[in-house]
Amino acid sequence: MGRNKLREALTLTGVALALMLASSATTAGATARPAPEGSGAVAACGYSDARPTLRRGATGVDVKEAQCRLNLTMEPGHYPPLVVDGDFGGGTEARVAQFQSCAGLGKDGIVGPNTWAALADWSARGAYCEPPRPAGYAVDGVDTSVYQHPGGAAIDWKGLRAEGVEFATVKATRGLNVTDPYLATDLEAARQAGLAVAPYHFYTAATAPTGPAQADRFIAAVRATGYTGHRPGDLPPVLDLERMDDGTGRCPVYGSVADVTAWLDKVETAFGRKPIIYTQKSFVDDCMGSTTAFAGYGLQLADYRHSITQPPLPAGSASWLMWQYTESALFDAIKAPVNADVFKGTQTDLNRLANR
Repeated sequence: MGRNKLREALTLTGVALALMLASSATTAGATARPAPEGSGAVAACGYSDARPTLRRGATGVDVKEAQCRLNLTMEPGHYPPLVVDGDFGGGTEARVAQFQSCAGLGKDGIVGPNTWAALADWSARGAYCEPPRPAGYAVDGVDTSVYQHPGGAAIDWKGLRAEGVEFATVKATRGLNVTDPYLATDLEAARQAGLAVAPYHFYTAATAPTGPAQADRFIAAVRATGYTGHRPGDLPPVLDLERMDDGTGRCPVYGSVADVTAWLDKVETAFGRKPIIYTQKSFVDDCMGSTTAFAGYGLQLADYRHSITQPPLPAGSASWLMWQYTESALFDAIKAPVNADVFKGTQTDLNRLANR
């Protein structure tokens, strides 16, 4: 079944499931109401007409209304529906943040006026929230890690290729002590399915300097999978430079241009290919002092705003290779939302980068 047909089929089942969950958690006289038959819209869930600002710790019927609307707007095959219990806990906060990212809103996990308006819009249209794909770019890709394997589910890489995905960056390692459990299977399965594939490393800096040691760990892990950087389908290795993944949004504590450069140099020497850098202009500005030291590297830039036609470039860089435009893309072949990219170039350009 094609992606669009599946989404059409899931629209009815997803709404029904959300309404059943809402009904099971409702108090007497407060039930979720479906839209009139044939209208193509979904009425308010029926818990509350108020739209107060809601955040973690809130309780009551207003929270139930938000939870119900979240269930109506997030496709249930990739987002397990929330229990509509009126308790704004961590699960609800995370789902709000996922919806905000999908809808192009500020991602703070708080249901304020803009989030209420977007929830009302999406649920009234009876459509699942899915971010728009940037126009003008013909080649699609994804970024995967353990998070795309909920409950141990496999990625159907051949199916993903059939859905039009041509390249993937697959998480290999993080810092000094984490290897993604799906590295070996995903990297090779994606390549065998015909995708151009790169392994990536998430840079950390809890102590200094660790760039060379992180490079050693990455090199060993990806070599063990058979990756050389030179087989047909092998894209250059990728270094993921971003803010700390502990929820603080801070710059890596001991991160430095010199430490990052040490990683890049060691990996380039090991594989004979200049790495690609995944980052954002704001990270380079805020955490690397707007350095131009990375200007000679191919860039995979992350920017989820719906209002732009391409991501802003870090200082000194003239262009980019890949744009990660969302963390909320839906594909039938992956049982969880996934980061999606477009490639700045033709399929021929991608093939050349992937030794094909």
